[in-house]
Amino acid sequence: MFDAPLTTPEKKYQLVGGALCLDFCNTVGGTREGIARENLHSYAHFVAWCEQAGVLTEIQRQALNQKAELDPQGASAVLGRALELREAIYRIFFALSRQQEPALGDLGLINGELSLGLGRLRISREAGGNGFGWKWAMDDLDLQLPLGPLAHSAANLLVAHDCCAHVRQCRADNCGWLFVDTSKNHSRCWCDMRDCGNRAKVRRHRQKQRES
Repeated sequence: MFDAPLTTPEKKYQLVGGALCLDFCNTVGGTREGIARENLHSYAHFVAWCEQAGVLTEIQRQALNQKAELDPQGASAVLGRALELREAIYRIFFALSRQQEPALGDLGLINGELSLGLGRLRISREAGGNGFGWKWAMDDLDLQLPLGPLAHSAANLLVAHDCCAHVRQCRADNCGWLFVDTSKNHSRCWCDMRDCGNRAKVRRHRQKQRES
């Protein structure tokens, strides 16, 4: 898996999770319990997704790809950590969506990445001088740099009790994507109404036609 070329892929990712960490979980297609389709086959795939998700700029992605070409073993190790973090995040929110207790080992994995990454977190002025916000120090680009924001996103979602309580899994048979249900009555069923929701609507329509 980790020996794929470090060329930048053209794939465009759907960002429908409502939280960075859930969008990261959704880089797997299909369902973990059925036929899962991995989309992050190389470090280049990983940082390309990070750019699309707003974790990295294009310049930062290019710089990290150059570092990865010089240190393929290091890039492979970071990719392995990223996928382990992703699956831990998925298992945690999958469990919580079913009112189950997440595994302590998965929480520990997030905490481990937090301990390595939070030293890069800074307070800075928001654009236009309207208050303050968090910013990640990017002056020293390291291959593992994107892991900090991903772990931080998962931690923020876990402590945001109202949001955490409304994490759902898409009900489509062939989709395991997670999302924060922000609908008015918290009755959202699909990761994306234009995709899984539309297919379900078509199936219901055809079923009614057959029964009529």
